[in-house]
Amino acid sequence: MARTARGADSLESARQMLAGAQTAEQLRQAQAVVLPLDYGLSLEQTAQVIGRSPAWTCRLRNRFLAGEVAGDGQRPRAAAGATRT
Repeated sequence: MARTARGADSLESARQMLAGAQTAEQLRQAQAVVLPLDYGLSLEQTAQVIGRSPAWTCRLRNRFLAGEVAGDGQRPRAAAGATRT
């Protein structure tokens, strides 16, 4: 049985990005979050819809959930007290 897609708390942000995406990669990133949560697509199905491999689709989704928007040139800020290696 497949795991339930995570990211429900970021769903509204992803929907807003769908409406205001400035690049194709931003659109794909938002779709990687919205499609599994709203339409129940698996990772493989989502990858096929957005035209990327399942690994790349997972990467896009995880980056969005971490606060990194594709193509904005910004890296997510580390949480207070967190160290980057």
